Amino acid sequence: MERKTSTLKLIIIILIPLIILGAGGFIAWIKYITPAIGMVSQDVSNTTSGPMFSLEPFIVNLSEPGGKRYIKIKMEFDAGNKEVEKELKNKLPLLKDNIITVLTGKTLEEVITTEGKIRLKEEIQARINRNLRTGAVKNVFFTEFVVQ
Repeated sequence: MERKTSTLKLIIIILIPLIILGAGGFIAWIKYITPAIGMVSQDVSNTTSGPMFSLEPFIVNLSEPGGKRYIKIKMEFDAGNKEVEKELKNKLPLLKDNIITVLTGKTLEEVITTEGKIRLKEEIQARINRNLRTGAVKNVFFTEFVVQ
């Protein structure tokens, strides 16, 4: 009888933590992993719908104490149509200024994560679109992204 009781206790001692760990892992999967996968698949599914407008790489200091960190970023815009592409070319100095202003206001922590990069794209796109009259940039694509 004593042997059955100790075996039962051993099984309970092993099973309860395994059940708790399994439940915790499942909750973490649902709460953190699944949304991250959704963001990545959402990002990959974006397709271009118009002419692409390329910019030369930007190299600017991040907003860090001592100015020791910098970002090098090359991007392309989905212009949507030829009129927007033409307007982008005509307003290039203004657009570059807007992008530099956005980038220099960022810290390493704000741009290093996937979510941070997505927010940065959205912010740049919104800033550019405020200056356009013939249409809007449909998407921003980072073709180089280096933080040092």
